[in-house]
Parts: sequence; C-alpha cells; structure tokens
Amino acid sequence: MTTRRNFLAGAATAAGSIALGLRTVAAAAVPDATPRATTSGAEGLDLSVQPGRVFKRRSDRNALRTDNWLFNLVLLSASDDKPMLDSLVVRCLSGGEVRRTTIWPAAVVGSANLLAAAPMPAKEGGWMVAAFRIADAVPADLAVDRVDCELHCRTADGAQHFTKSVPLQAYAQKTRLVFPFEGRGMISQGGAWNDGHRNRSGMFAVDAIGLADLYAAMHAQGDESSAAAGWGRPIIAPAAGTIVVARNDRPDQPVLGVSDPKFFVAEFPNGGDPGNHVVIDHGNGEFSLLCHMQHGSVKVAEGQRVEQGQEIGLLGSSGDSSSPHVHHQLQDGPHWTSADALPHEYANGPKGQHDRGVFFNAVR
Repeated sequence: MTTRRNFLAGAATAAGSIALGLRTVAAAAVPDATPRATTSGAEGLDLSVQPGRVFKRRSDRNALRTDNWLFNLVLLSASDDKPMLDSLVVRCLSGGEVRRTTIWPAAVVGSANLLAAAPMPAKEGGWMVAAFRIADAVPADLAVDRVDCELHCRTADGAQHFTKSVPLQAYAQKTRLVFPFEGRGMISQGGAWNDGHRNRSGMFAVDAIGLADLYAAMHAQGDESSAAAGWGRPIIAPAAGTIVVARNDRPDQPVLGVSDPKFFVAEFPNGGDPGNHVVIDHGNGEFSLLCHMQHGSVKVAEGQRVEQGQEIGLLGSSGDSSSPHVHHQLQDGPHWTSADALPHEYANGPKGQHDRGVFFNAVR
C-alpha cells in the first residue's frame, strides 16, 4: 500500500546524521550533553511523537549488526503562527548514559522541517507547525534504549526549548505468521528502513508480487493488470483470527505501472487507499491488514472466524496500487489510520528484513 504521499512522508527525508550539515559528536565533546529532564516553552506549544510506540529493529545485513529506528517528531501549536527554528539536538542513550549526540544547526533544522513548504494541517490539539523524521542506525552493541530530542526555537515570547524522551522498545511477536500467498514471489516494497512504507501503522509493511514458476513477473503481453503473473493468486490468512474489517467494492487499477487517483476513494484523494482489504484480529493485540485484493474477490465477512491458510480473497490491484500485489502489515489495532506498526517475521517465504527485490518461495 503506497502511503508516502501524506505530509510526513511526502517531503524530503532528514535521516539521523546522514542529512547535510549535521554534526555527530561524542557526548563528552558537547557542553550540554546531559539530557534536560524538563520542558519549557511558550504556552500553546507542545512536542509530540508519532507513532505512539517506537520499536527498534535488528539488522544483520553484510554482517553488520545494527539497531534501526524511525519516528516523527511533531511540534504542535495552539495557533498557526510558525516559530523560528534554531536547532535540534538528538541524543542516543543506553541505561541513562549518552552514547551519541547529533546536532542539527539552524540551517539544517529549518530545511529538514517536513512542513516547511506545506500547509499547516490542523489536528486535535492545534496546528502542526514543524515535523522531523528522526531515523538512525547504530551498532547493536551500543544497546540504545532511549532517544532524547531537544528542539530550540524562538517565538514572540522569546527563546524556547522543548524536550521529548522516546523509549525504544524491542518487540516480541506473538502470532506465528505464514506469508499471505503461496508460491514464488518478490518483495516489491519493504518497510521504512528499506525506503518503503513510512506511515504510522505501516513502518514494517511488506508489498509482494507473485511470480511464475521460473520467476517471471508477467504471463502475458500487454499493459493490463491481468497480464501480471500474480494476478488472481489466492490470498490466505497469515494466522487464525476474527475478521474485523472487510471491504470488497473497489475497482482494480486497469493499467500496469499506473496508480490512477480517479480510482481512489474520496477519503484518500492523495493516495494511501488500501482498496479491497481485510483486517484480522489475531486475539492477542496483533492485527493483520491485507490490501489491494481484486474487486469482488473477498470471501470473508466481518465477525467471521478464519483459520491460518484459509483463502480470504484474490491478489489484485485495487486502491492506491501501480501493479497487482499484496500488502501485509502487522499492527496493534483494527484501524490502520490510528494503529501503530509492529515488527514481524514469517515462518515461511521471505526472511529477515524483507528488503525490496528479495525473491522467495512461500511453501507451507
């Protein structure tokens, strides 16, 4: 499911110490390296984090053991007045000790604001006046368990600073999942750390296309969606549970390589439409979202009990989709627009980080 068109994902990424102009230094070299425990600032301003829980994910790619994380730091204001941004300090801590400090100076923090060239969307609590994507990858041996962010800015009331402490959690998956289709396939888009899905509930999501026996992506000529090898492949329940959401009325995108907005639902005019989709409550605080199934193919209804491996629909290209594929993510609630993403693995099929371009054969 393509959801990078929202305001937090549509702007240029500012990721950890990779962005131009950032300084990453040892804690001892920074005069104010000790995290501030309190928040001060003008009344009506508040610093918040999205998603509500931030999980780090272990990567062993190229034999380099790293911990990765990503979250959005958002400054809310009771009015639509924009503060002047001076600096952002990001500290990685382990057991209360600072392991690394990254300083975003004024020239960087201003350009890294994801809302700099976008309208300020209002939400409950006020206007979003600044937003930053905080992403990092550090050696796993550092055992970072917290990230402290300190934003310095100026308002009509003078200099202000705001702090936010973000615990990093390691998630223990409860549900044994199988891949949502059987046979050969390829990961076409991974999660946030694979330059993929970055929205709140989809940071660990997987998109996959079906392939023919010889790993061909097409089984016919033409630019129709039905020419794709995976078109019509049965989509199965990754695990047992109860259907809590089921939609079956959305048309498929007709042309390969095109995600035409005229086929989006009205509530997602700029993208992110899951099309025909199903949400399964696995009964332990984990929910599977499966998207983009063929129009009219969904075989389950809300309230129905399904077993692992049971067919629930057919692989299609409905909603915001440029080619027939399945989108699967594990989340902590029934509604993808408000749930938090949960890291997950499959008992079969693709392993590890679910990287774009990985081929697999899902056999149960």
